[in-house]
Amino acid sequence: MFKKKAHLLVLTILSFPILTFGQSNQSLSLEDCIDLGLKHNQSLAINRYETDRSVSQAKSNISVILPTVNYSLSGSSSETGGLGWNGHFSQSLSISQNIWDGGRWWNTLKSAKVAQDLAEIQLTSYELSTIYQVKVAFYNFLSTLKLLDVYHENLTSSDYQHQLTLERFKLGAASQNDTLRTRVNIEQSRLQIINGEADLQSRSRDLNIILGREWDSPLSLREPAWQAVEVPSISSIIDEALTSNPQLKLLDRNKTVSAYNVKIAKAGYIPSLGLNASYNNSALALGEILGENTASLSTGLSLSWNLFNGTRTKRTVEQSKISAKIARENFDLTKRNLQKDLAQALERMETLKTSIEISQFIQSASEQDLLLAQEQYKIGSLSILDVLRITASFEDAKSNLIRTQYNLKIAEAGLHQLMGIQ
Repeated sequence: MFKKKAHLLVLTILSFPILTFGQSNQSLSLEDCIDLGLKHNQSLAINRYETDRSVSQAKSNISVILPTVNYSLSGSSSETGGLGWNGHFSQSLSISQNIWDGGRWWNTLKSAKVAQDLAEIQLTSYELSTIYQVKVAFYNFLSTLKLLDVYHENLTSSDYQHQLTLERFKLGAASQNDTLRTRVNIEQSRLQIINGEADLQSRSRDLNIILGREWDSPLSLREPAWQAVEVPSISSIIDEALTSNPQLKLLDRNKTVSAYNVKIAKAGYIPSLGLNASYNNSALALGEILGENTASLSTGLSLSWNLFNGTRTKRTVEQSKISAKIARENFDLTKRNLQKDLAQALERMETLKTSIEISQFIQSASEQDLLLAQEQYKIGSLSILDVLRITASFEDAKSNLIRTQYNLKIAEAGLHQLMGIQ
């Protein structure tokens, strides 16, 4: 009887059925969760608004090449020597256009274009981070749920062991201490279940929040098809990672923006040339300010050259150069860290993959050891302490295999985030 139950336990661990928690009309796959996260995650929504604001700020710099147009209309009234009140009205229209400012506006435009690109890359980075959070929460939930199944199986096994010990106690083949030990084992299994259910509640709430749902929404997940995780070599992914990693792309664009800022700062040394035109008219009555006799037109060119403003221009250039150096160092440091993180991620995945193979062997061996121990206990050739120890080893092997399998999937998700892919 126990042998058949033990086989069922192993089959349950190695199979991947639809897993549910709470009541729900539809089970969510990993792809469903990712889609919900990208659409409804509130942190991502905030980041999207921030991206829109950044893009709008970048586009506002386009105004540096457009003319400035001002119109004014004014009126006043004054009394002179008791002769009564006299009105005076005037209007003016002025247009000014920057023709040349040492390359400031040109570099500002180019910097604005890069800034727009930078904002879009930042949004992609936020989306990849959200996808990673969804995957981690998804796998953590399923891992906890499957561990809870193991705890329930442990309780069934412990109860079976306790009943068997009670029967042997009645026959005088077991001591009262043996029955107490098996009873303690039952309570320990119940405690595992209580803690496991609390962990599952926490995992469910975490995932719901990431998906943009109410924290207490019923959750039902569908286990993805379990496929062997392939661990690539670092040489096969390094080029793609260096090209696609969002953080590295952001810092690369930041280098470009910093270089433009240096050019913009240096424009303070160069004279600027502007074109202006104005129309002015004034009259004693409001209806007469459109008359041609009092109107005046003027156009002109203006040359402006800041010869001395203390050391403000010098310090601005100096600070922009320092910022450019910082941007280059940040890029180089992040690049080196990325290479290190990739190597560590691959090493961890390789370790976890090997651990799965070892855990599967340990579980199989522990199962056979437990079956043999049960038979030996029935005939009195093995103590209950040995049986409990072997049982605990089998239970640990099942739990370790589950944890290692899901940790490998989480590590794979981390690798994908580093590479800038979903």
